[in-house]
Order: sequence, then structure tokens, then C-alpha cells
Amino acid sequence: MSTEREYVGKGVKAEKFDLINISISKSKIDDHWFEYNGEHYLKLTVGGLREKDQYGKTHSVWINDYKPNQGQPTAVKKAPVGEVQDLPF
Repeated sequence: MSTEREYVGKGVKAEKFDLINISISKSKIDDHWFEYNGEHYLKLTVGGLREKDQYGKTHSVWINDYKPNQGQPTAVKKAPVGEVQDLPF
């Protein structure tokens, strides 16, 4: 994951609803599409701003460049017999 975010758009929370309407610059996302199982995807993250910007925007949109350790197995801790594992949520 890079240390700097690549911002590609902004958004605003819709009044009276739990919705965020965002606008994304096509020219900023063209190089970030990837293919998986024959489909094309774009990973984005939306985050709230501390305060509205000069245009009333309340959220920023940036490229989600997180890549897990590919090829390295993750250790799974198994609960001893008779114990209940915590749910993942």
C-alpha cells in the first residue's frame, strides 16, 4: 500500500438519508482497473472530511491500493475441541 492516497473525486451526504453521492474523475481512474475472473473492477474508498469544503462536499474518494500479502498463507488459529470460536463480525 502506498503512503500517499490518490484522490479521484469528492461527494456529499444526501440530506435526510444515509447516502453519499460521489463524483469521480474518469481520467484519474483509467489506470486503476484490474481484471479478476473475466470481470473488471476498481477498488475505491470513501471517507468523510473533517469539515465541508468550499463547495459543500463532505466526503473524499480515493483509490484503495491495499494488497494483502499475496502468496503467503495466513495462520489460522483453531479453537480447542469444546470451545466456541468468536464470530468474525
